[in-house]
Amino acid sequence: MRPLLFYFIFILNLAQLPLRSQQSADALWTRLQMNEAFNPPQDILSTKSIVLLDVPKGVLEGERNKLADQLQVFFAEVGIDAVVYFAVPKFNSVGGMTEQIPGDILRRDIKHLIFLSILDQKKDFVLGIGPFNGKASFYDKGANFWLRRTSDLTQVFDELRGLFRTGSFVKTNLLIGSAAEFFEPSVSGFRQAYATLPSEFVGKKIAIPKMETSPLSKPGPLLFDTEAILNPTGFENQLKSRVNSLNLLATSDSTLFEVIDLENKDDAALRRAKIDYVLHFVEAEAPNVYRFLPFKGRKEDKKEVLIKFFLRDVRTNNAYLGELWDADPDWNTALNSFLAQIERIRSQKGN
Repeated sequence: MRPLLFYFIFILNLAQLPLRSQQSADALWTRLQMNEAFNPPQDILSTKSIVLLDVPKGVLEGERNKLADQLQVFFAEVGIDAVVYFAVPKFNSVGGMTEQIPGDILRRDIKHLIFLSILDQKKDFVLGIGPFNGKASFYDKGANFWLRRTSDLTQVFDELRGLFRTGSFVKTNLLIGSAAEFFEPSVSGFRQAYATLPSEFVGKKIAIPKMETSPLSKPGPLLFDTEAILNPTGFENQLKSRVNSLNLLATSDSTLFEVIDLENKDDAALRRAKIDYVLHFVEAEAPNVYRFLPFKGRKEDKKEVLIKFFLRDVRTNNAYLGELWDADPDWNTALNSFLAQIERIRSQKGN
């Protein structure tokens, strides 16, 4: 027979579970820099919304789209007009080229942001509904969001159904499609992509875009990244490691490379600063990388996330991908491979 103390401790632990869960959720809302609202926005059923969605690593685009369609079916049922979906990782797809929200999307008069981070497809979901600020950050610091972290998304859907039946939410959204519409960004900013490199680098300067060293310190789509939620320290350290690699490159080869803050700088400003090229990279699922960067003769047999570096000429607005297709799942491998191609050009006579 177990001692009474055992049962007392067992009951005490059970009583603390909801508290611990709430404390964990509160810590997450703090990291997201949001305040928790008692209810969803009162006009959520009479206005348009934008959706940010992230899924665990290894979930391919097709499966992600199926999950989004399931979410959209629920939205259509209750009257939430989610007019466009964004995949969170796409906002890290083009290094040094800020992915702005297209004007035609903003002209849809979107009022609200809905985010869903699927941390585990079977048992861990984070959902929020709040105001959309119409900017690249998607929401403002301290904004009020209706927030839930749950092991069962259907329970949250049932909760929302119950709230929407109370009559407190004016519903004018009636004809809503049941398929999610994703915004698929393209690598804008260059006119033509070439499978080569500039013929020489003597007297040239390559700008390395200054990267954010604390990307989780302010509101933005990356805060909804599943890795950023589950392991924010590791996520940020990985990004800081990239920054260190690029800073080391600029320090060790300052003749060719220079770290430049590209914010509010157009190509004319870069030319005045004696910059010839900008070093960029694409980081996205392989099919998107293939679509973003055309390259004849390569094998297109990958599905995982790939990284591909390239140069953009600030005078002609053309992109140079290198003579070899060297995209790789590892960021440092992709960087070093592309730099090796540049070094081969420089080592040739006259360079």
